[in-house]
Amino acid sequence: MITRLSLANVAGGRFVDATGRYVDADRTADFARTLAAQRPDVVVITELDPDGDQLDRLTPELPYRLKHAFSPAHIPGVRRLGVGIASAYPLTDLGRIDLPNPPFPFLHWKTGELLEPHPKGFLAVRTGGLDLVGGQLCPVHMARDEAGTPYSYTEGAGLEFGRATAAYLKQELDKRGVRRLVLGGDLNMRNPGELLAPLGLVDTFPDPPPATTPDGRSIDRIFAGSDVPVTTVEVSALRGADHFPVSCWIEEV
Repeated sequence: MITRLSLANVAGGRFVDATGRYVDADRTADFARTLAAQRPDVVVITELDPDGDQLDRLTPELPYRLKHAFSPAHIPGVRRLGVGIASAYPLTDLGRIDLPNPPFPFLHWKTGELLEPHPKGFLAVRTGGLDLVGGQLCPVHMARDEAGTPYSYTEGAGLEFGRATAAYLKQELDKRGVRRLVLGGDLNMRNPGELLAPLGLVDTFPDPPPATTPDGRSIDRIFAGSDVPVTTVEVSALRGADHFPVSCWIEEV
């Protein structure tokens, strides 16, 4: 029944300035207008402010909603960050998935300060004839090791952590007996197709994939089971946002 899926990392409703710093002004309405123009019947929101009515304001036309907090916020004016899903169809909560944190020293990419990685995870729901898993993976590229080498999901400790995360995610999805699966969100990596291969999902983005951030990365992505035909992936550039809303069409079978 789902025909249009959208996802957006809304950074707690904040934009960034020319230097990449978050501006402490609520721009939820700007994100809401961009999402409304995509006319979705299901929406996945990452870096949601879960403590107020932000999910309601982002998706006023979608009556069924679920949200969970996952971590403290790194964004001014926002206390916590989480994941939300809103749908035109009733939601069955299949349980949140809390991902493991990196096992290696997590040092700030610029200052070398020891950081506590913010926990990440996914929400899993059954809605509109699909099992939808939406959320966020750890941004390992925001940290470096003690030698000053940035972490990456493409090599070294970051790659091993990515493989372990994918294996854990598969285990959790198997426990839930998911079927007709669509997985989407801020995946925080340039090579999601390689690491998510154990899940048996198809990358719905064209090759080369369109940028979903102002700096040209394509990290807000949608993957689907082979029995879920996804077409027409579109990115809506939103000036001032550090992630752009993404949408796709899902054909009924």
